[in-house]
Amino acid sequence: MKTLIAATMAVALVAFLNPAGAQGQDDRPNIAQLVEDVNAIADTLQTNISGVRDALAAAADSRENGVKLLEQMQASIEAIHGSLAEDSDIWTELTRVMDIWDENRQVALEKSETNPAFGEIAEEWSIKIQQAGDLRKQILDQRANSMAMLDQVMSERELVLAFYDLGQADRALEAMQTVSDDLGRMNDSMRAIVDQTQVVAGATVPQ
Repeated sequence: MKTLIAATMAVALVAFLNPAGAQGQDDRPNIAQLVEDVNAIADTLQTNISGVRDALAAAADSRENGVKLLEQMQASIEAIHGSLAEDSDIWTELTRVMDIWDENRQVALEKSETNPAFGEIAEEWSIKIQQAGDLRKQILDQRANSMAMLDQVMSERELVLAFYDLGQADRALEAMQTVSDDLGRMNDSMRAIVDQTQVVAGATVPQ
């Protein structure tokens, strides 16, 4: 009986490795590709499992991290607010530049009396001076708006942090779902290997 079983297994193994006699070339199971698929998914899983660890750690520390991020945001915006204050150096420099541009405009106007082409240059300088003044006003208006928005965000600080916590939880769940999906794909490929082995060997393999 043992000899018969061994012979049967040997025939099955030969048929599995070289199944041309049992199946045509086109019907032969692509076991190599299936194994490669499993290995590729396994490699991806290792990376995604690390992602789950990171996402879970972030979710566990989400409150602390959220507070830090809010404080960083507040500090950054306040620093920008100070840099763009109405009495800051940037506006002093702009005023100096606009004075130079106005001098250029005056020179061009004088030259336009003998060369009309300079009239267009003078007009261009006028446009640039106007644009600079308009942009200064826009920036100062946006600066005021940003501070108003910051005040609103900080007044709802606890609500913002609560939503931040939920967002980190979503990231952790999404990472876990990715690992679950990868495991499902890997298991499907391994199941295909088992199924093809059963077909070739004619044996019953527990699943």
